[in-house]
Amino acid sequence: MAARGRHAWTLEELRQALAAKGVRADFSSVFRATARLETEGALRRVELDDGRTHVEIQDEHHDHFRCELCGEVLAVPCEASGAAMRALEDATGLEIHDHHLVLTGVCQGCRGGSLGRLVVSAAGAAS
Repeated sequence: MAARGRHAWTLEELRQALAAKGVRADFSSVFRATARLETEGALRRVELDDGRTHVEIQDEHHDHFRCELCGEVLAVPCEASGAAMRALEDATGLEIHDHHLVLTGVCQGCRGGSLGRLVVSAAGAAS
């Protein structure tokens, strides 16, 4: 998964990537392997509201963008952390352990090159 440079793989995409490398694995085997890696903390399940199970390598917290046209999934910097989370806890009385945010819209590739490059800074502002 790390060598492919992709983000948030579906189980079928993992099975196809293994097949491309000559590794025969049925869907059940991929499901069991990813479940075990998730239990061990190497993978994390990502829900993207598209009806499919996605997994990604466990790394620093980030949020996700899913293109409504092509389905591409991108990692985006998380802006809802630190002081913002503490303020939300104070305002609601909740104890927040984690969150998952999925932004949807149209990716740069689907928008076409004529609109210019969309850059998301570490502060999350698009320019």
